[in-house]
Amino acid sequence: MKTRLSPLASALFALFFFASQNAFSQSQITGTITNSKGDGIFFATVALHKQADSTVVMGEATNEAGKFTLKNIPDGQYFIQVNMLGYLDERVGDINLPADNRKNFDLSLDDDAKTLATVEVTAKAPLLEQRADRLIVNVENNLTSLNMNLLDVLKKVPGVLVVGDKLRMAGQSNVTILLNGKTTKYMDVDALLKDIPGDNIKRVEVIHQPGAEFEAEGTGPIINIITKKNSLFGTNGSLNAGIGKGENWRYNSSLNLSHYQGNVNINGGLGAGHNAWYEELNILRKVGNDVYKQNTKNTNPSNYLYGNLALDWDVTDRHRIGFSSRWTGSHRDYTIKNTTDVDYADATDGDLRLLTDNQRKSDWKMFTINPYYTFTIDTNGQKLDFDVNVARINSDGSNRLQPKELNYGLAFPGQLYEQPGSSKIFTTSLDYTYPFTKEISLQAGGRYSKADLDNDLRSSDEDSSGVYVPNPQQSNHFLFKEDIAAGYAKLNWKASKWAGTAGLRYEDSQSEGYSVTLDSTQNRHIGKLFPSASLSREITKKLGASVAYSYRIDRPSYGDLNPFVYYLDPYTYELGNPRLRPSLTHSTKFNLTYENQPFFNVEYKYTSNAMVEVTQQNDATGETFLTHVNLEAFKVLNISLFFPLDFIPKVSGYGGFIANYGQYDSPFLGEQFRQSKWDYTAFLQANFKLPGKVEAEVSGWWNSGPLEGIINSEWLYGTDFGVSRKFLDEKLKLSLGVENLFYRFYHGQVRYANMSLDVESRWDAPVYNFKLNYKFGNQHMKDKSGRQSSAADELRRAKQD
Repeated sequence: MKTRLSPLASALFALFFFASQNAFSQSQITGTITNSKGDGIFFATVALHKQADSTVVMGEATNEAGKFTLKNIPDGQYFIQVNMLGYLDERVGDINLPADNRKNFDLSLDDDAKTLATVEVTAKAPLLEQRADRLIVNVENNLTSLNMNLLDVLKKVPGVLVVGDKLRMAGQSNVTILLNGKTTKYMDVDALLKDIPGDNIKRVEVIHQPGAEFEAEGTGPIINIITKKNSLFGTNGSLNAGIGKGENWRYNSSLNLSHYQGNVNINGGLGAGHNAWYEELNILRKVGNDVYKQNTKNTNPSNYLYGNLALDWDVTDRHRIGFSSRWTGSHRDYTIKNTTDVDYADATDGDLRLLTDNQRKSDWKMFTINPYYTFTIDTNGQKLDFDVNVARINSDGSNRLQPKELNYGLAFPGQLYEQPGSSKIFTTSLDYTYPFTKEISLQAGGRYSKADLDNDLRSSDEDSSGVYVPNPQQSNHFLFKEDIAAGYAKLNWKASKWAGTAGLRYEDSQSEGYSVTLDSTQNRHIGKLFPSASLSREITKKLGASVAYSYRIDRPSYGDLNPFVYYLDPYTYELGNPRLRPSLTHSTKFNLTYENQPFFNVEYKYTSNAMVEVTQQNDATGETFLTHVNLEAFKVLNISLFFPLDFIPKVSGYGGFIANYGQYDSPFLGEQFRQSKWDYTAFLQANFKLPGKVEAEVSGWWNSGPLEGIINSEWLYGTDFGVSRKFLDEKLKLSLGVENLFYRFYHGQVRYANMSLDVESRWDAPVYNFKLNYKFGNQHMKDKSGRQSSAADELRRAKQD
């Protein structure tokens, strides 16, 4: 597989060097801002204005010594405005460039007596923010879930339902997960969501209509999980400990440390924990006139360790380099117990009862490192970003089935599956932003990714002497390689109350799946253009509207393509489908916002070759299996309404309602599968204060039951409640919460072709959680006068984000 430098990339480099040469020829001024005692004031805002119309040209925050530098200033006449919370503003005029090039300005700020006593400012981001292309959910300070892991964090996203340990969005099951903008496509997403703790998550971004700068991968919403970045100067840290009790106990603990001094910011953390998931699955199905009753109890504990380290270094005002890295490891050792009762219609000797112990062990390790470089070419917004991400994942698991038949004396041999695997993922990207004017800018870039996956499933059957003999018919050593090269360009513009984007992305993917066992190779090449566009208008100062379009692709994963048979019990197994084709989706969405909060949305999607998880049944053997197939057409109409709770005194939060219509139309199993259904979701999250400085939160959701492929789901709901209080000058925070205080478990049915199947799924409920968080160090920045400056922290945090 070969990758060539595109004409677009060549043009970007030429434009970059031309623009950067212009940037070096402009003027600069410096200075120092001090208080009445002569001490430097940290993080004072220094703004440069045009003398003619007071337009802000650029701004800078002073460093720890109170110094500032304004660079690359075009020739002209200017004045400087300096302000800082707790001080009176200061202004210096009659600055002429280039005559005053490299001139130093030393200014002293006087105390503002009116605000001196109340100078501390604490800013808290709203829970929901609607931006032009995404919904921002600020989960950092939320209570109820106590953020035990990533799944708990995602419960805060409007419309996201965590049913047991399965993630889905109201009406849309094909959700793409990104971690800090990086793909999780080749990872064990279930393990990732369960084993990575959630107390280090800052916000979640929900992107329904991704622009050209995003990968075209996926047909459902993109959920981008953003971790916290340190924004506090000095040495700081936090200790976290949590414990929970559902069906079984769970706990976690972590230590986070950071040091930010000068132009270097380094932070890291260590953590360990024990998760214990519980699920009980009941299946009632008919095979002809026989009835199969299957009960499965799965207690899925895991012990995990993790560590992370990150560094940001501002080499100069325009050059920043750094890296982030993470190591995560988990171990599982548990038994799934299955009972299968078969009521034979013509049985004279009684019914069959089969007990199966499924003993599972697994080890999962992941290491990622992400070095980056950012070049801020000028103060007008011209910027170059270069990013590399390397991931290594190793897994090793075994699955031993030990069936025992009780009534007939039938012999079901034991089965052993061993499944070592490894994944090597390399991704690099180059992104360039060029502002033609303040209203028009161009984004362009390229991306290349390479994935190399090795999965070796070894199956053995137990013989009459208890020895496991290899079974080549159910073994498969599968190698998968995929290279994806992409380039994009996106134009952003504003005109009065209008704004818009127009983007085009090209992706060329080449994949090879090779079965070593079968000596069989499947190659697939996909080269496509993916357009995207958006248009928005400010209707009033509070009301805004936008419409967006995107075209995307969902490629089959290597696990779905791997043609292995994996038994869960003697009558149930999973099966890969090497004939799966990619899905293609056209999507359009209309948004109304009120005060930048989501208000009303309408979305329509059409997917061809939709990849759907289905069950199929073999009437001759009584076996049923789970696999993925393509259904020709899937249409979705999604209508959502959001409303804030601020109109209730002393209450904040949001509520909402989603109506979703899904329609399938495709031949399947010799029949025409043509089914449709409306399903509805309601959700509410309210935050309020109780006496004694106790903060409380209650949240709940209800869903009428969607149509998921051939499975028709029934209604279900869940409610959570949490309280917290701070102690020791707000350094110590104690939180208590209950998940699924009131709830209904999952019920679904399949009535199609030769299948008549009823499913009930139960999970941990309720779950009681307790969490402790203690912060130490300079949690509030101070200037040299001792004045607290939390506002400066918020500005720095916004700048880093």
